[in-house]
Amino acid sequence: MTNGVPSNSIFDKILSFIEYTNQNIFLTGKAGTGKTTLLKRIKEESTKKMVVVAPTGVAAMNAKGTTINSFFQLPSGSFYPGEISLEDLQSGIISIGSMVSDLSYNREKTALFNELELLIIDEISMVRCDLMDMMDAILRSVRKNNAPFGGVQLLFIGDLYQLPPVTKREEWTFLNRAYASPYFFEAHVIRRNPVLQIELTTVFRQTEPEFVHILNSIRNNQITEGDLALLNKRYDPQFSATDELSPIIITSHNAEANTINKAKLDDLSGEEYVFDGETSGEFRDAGLQAEQTLKLKAGAQVMFIKNDSGDNRKFYNGKIGKIKSIKEGEIYVSFPHEEDLLLEKSSWQSFEYKTDPEQVIVQQQVGEFSQYPIKLAWAVTIHKSQGLTFDHAIIDAGKSFIAGQVYVALSRVRTLNGLILRSKINTESLRSNTEVISYMKPVQEEELGGLLISGQQRFILQLVLNHFSFNRLLTELETVTSRPEIVKANNPEYAAIFTQLRKAIKNLIVLSDRFQTQVINLHAQTGFDDLPALQARIDSAVTYFIKEINMQILNPVNKNIRIKPKNKIQQELQHLFQKYRQVIESRIALLQVAGGLLKAPIPVNHYVSWISEHHLRATVKTKSSSGNQQSTTLQLF
Repeated sequence: MTNGVPSNSIFDKILSFIEYTNQNIFLTGKAGTGKTTLLKRIKEESTKKMVVVAPTGVAAMNAKGTTINSFFQLPSGSFYPGEISLEDLQSGIISIGSMVSDLSYNREKTALFNELELLIIDEISMVRCDLMDMMDAILRSVRKNNAPFGGVQLLFIGDLYQLPPVTKREEWTFLNRAYASPYFFEAHVIRRNPVLQIELTTVFRQTEPEFVHILNSIRNNQITEGDLALLNKRYDPQFSATDELSPIIITSHNAEANTINKAKLDDLSGEEYVFDGETSGEFRDAGLQAEQTLKLKAGAQVMFIKNDSGDNRKFYNGKIGKIKSIKEGEIYVSFPHEEDLLLEKSSWQSFEYKTDPEQVIVQQQVGEFSQYPIKLAWAVTIHKSQGLTFDHAIIDAGKSFIAGQVYVALSRVRTLNGLILRSKINTESLRSNTEVISYMKPVQEEELGGLLISGQQRFILQLVLNHFSFNRLLTELETVTSRPEIVKANNPEYAAIFTQLRKAIKNLIVLSDRFQTQVINLHAQTGFDDLPALQARIDSAVTYFIKEINMQILNPVNKNIRIKPKNKIQQELQHLFQKYRQVIESRIALLQVAGGLLKAPIPVNHYVSWISEHHLRATVKTKSSSGNQQSTTLQLF
């Protein structure tokens, strides 16, 4: 494990929750506790089919994912969980119900949603509650699964004490009829289905006990006069930068940071050089930290906006330096007590997610931007500083700072001595949102062992119950009925057959949902202590559903296959039904498998191996009725 985190740490427990349960998790922690490091490990080590999204372009770029709106193909604006009038629609608010009914995803996107097992949302503090309910509604609709988020496991990563969701006043005036606050946890889907809160507590950015204590006190609205007095010792309104020490100024607005940087650059004598970034493919400027047009002079203070990817890493995201010289296109950056660095261009990639022919979710690069990995750094905004670390910084916690921003600004700095305050900090500017404090109830680390075992049990049961999902019977039937030659024939006899099959499958889906809910409720009462009772329900369901599928679906399909075709259309329909029969028989075979999965008790120490084995088996390939290879993932029908 890197960054000094031991391999047997809480990180490993969280990885086990991701890999061996279907538990939705909110992973939180103070600035500098390793959330980004853990996200990287999950992406590298988890076998689940995952997608990483974030609320903004910059956050998505940092997480090497895509934006929420891009992934779900959503317009900007707000979403209301109910019916709204035309007047409100015109103010930029869209009904979630109407949005879902109007959305039309192509086959590739639908396949991606259906294969998805794990959706990771980074920087969750900035995600609004209405957007959460929108995602939930889309996944339920596309996956034809009424479980929260359509049965996809969610991992939320972020710190609610940092930057809050952005809301337009006029839109929130309407949204607050449905939501108590804009935070993600106010979403109806989260309120009805609470997520497991796990907090990382070891801070790696700050090591001074006094400074760590002050930051903790600010988060919890518990700062004392003594803490405040110690913090305000760093108040120095007359501070003047020197060649040796010129700390970056953390501001609240872009315009202010840009004005400071431009004025400082203009004050420097010497020639100004302009370096243009190069773009290829699809690349949105909104997702970019780097400058499209970078203006530099010798003597300019700059900040690196990317970690060095080389073996001998010479810079990190947030490191401050000075332009020593610019000659013949070569830029040298100097640092105190270090060798000068010859700057090279870096590249940033934009991605989108797709499923490959084997139904594995792959991340495809769709664009690239190339530029020097620096920007002027006499000043930076709080939003742009998130995720960065500074040895020294000047903070002016004036009236423009909103709740949470002072904490974000302070927590960018490694040490108390590295902090310079332009204005004194009072308790009012440190006020954390009471909604956040009342919501936060992370579990203790010692509780995770027991919660992991119960989560593994629920996952085992879900893997068994996924054998009883009949949605694919419906989607494959639609593949048959939507074939152009069948549609063009417009045969009333065919229409009657399709209607009969469609009705039978929908009835089975309703009954299966009811059965699964009963089994899940029974397990919630007894766990695996009364396994015979669970098994009895499963055995009865297997017998019932196999009988119904044979009578209501397979027999009518076979009947139409046996009829001697009278024309080419009937011959084509028989050919399609023969392929569809394979899908039906595959489902019957999976039901038979389900009957034996819990026959014998599973020892607790075998839960991991059982899940690994049956999760792997879930990717066995079968022929779809359209003739393409598709995954019969037990978890994702």
